[in-house]
Amino acid sequence: MGTHEAISKTLRFEVFKRDMFACQYCGRKTPDVLLDVDHIEPTSKGGTNDLQNLITSCKDCNSGKSDRTPADTTVIDMQREQLEELQKRKEQIEMMFQWQKGLLNLEDDVISELSSYWSDVVHGYRLNESGLNSLRKLKRDFGLDEILVAMKISGEQYLVFHNGVVTKESVDEAWCRVGGICNIRRQEKDKPYMQRLYYIRGILRNRLSYLNESLALQLLQEAAKANASIESLESHAKSVRNWTQWRNEIEDFISKQQEG
Repeated sequence: MGTHEAISKTLRFEVFKRDMFACQYCGRKTPDVLLDVDHIEPTSKGGTNDLQNLITSCKDCNSGKSDRTPADTTVIDMQREQLEELQKRKEQIEMMFQWQKGLLNLEDDVISELSSYWSDVVHGYRLNESGLNSLRKLKRDFGLDEILVAMKISGEQYLVFHNGVVTKESVDEAWCRVGGICNIRRQEKDKPYMQRLYYIRGILRNRLSYLNESLALQLLQEAAKANASIESLESHAKSVRNWTQWRNEIEDFISKQQEG
């Protein structure tokens, strides 16, 4: 009496993967049931261990099947459904990659248009690779409209002309200010009083020979939170003679308010 070759662990795994770890007789899946590999054409009738003759079966179905084979149409239908599902997955993956590529192309187009607009603002100067990288970061942090407005404002405020030609130094300065302007305008939406505080800082910038701009803005915000009126802060900025005087008086006011 002949014996048949045992099914290897590797081959069993290939059968389970193909059948998506589900019994092809009852449809139950692991881990709900213990799965086994069954022969479509029983070995007692000459069936082989070829992958095409093997099928996933749960222990219950396999133990009660004996030499019974699943209906030909059942096996074919199951295999057809699996192939159709695999094809759908493949198509969806391809569509996903096409969509991602489209987004990348769109992002490149947006960066190109923003760079071109900046060249118009600064009269023909173009962003180098470092500038383009910083522009990409700006695009991740801010909306298109925010960046466009900030570019326009920066050009108006920081460009310097010599003999009718814009200076490269001022172009570099203007570009460095774009991100800050984006931040300022976003803050203004959440804190309407910030626009007045920036105006007051501008007064200090124009009047004093030295100004720590970031610290000045911080102190102005703290003073406003300590109930200093915007009008009093503006009047004070117009009256002080130097940075040290302004800072000391603002810090004294904030300290007294906190103590009180």
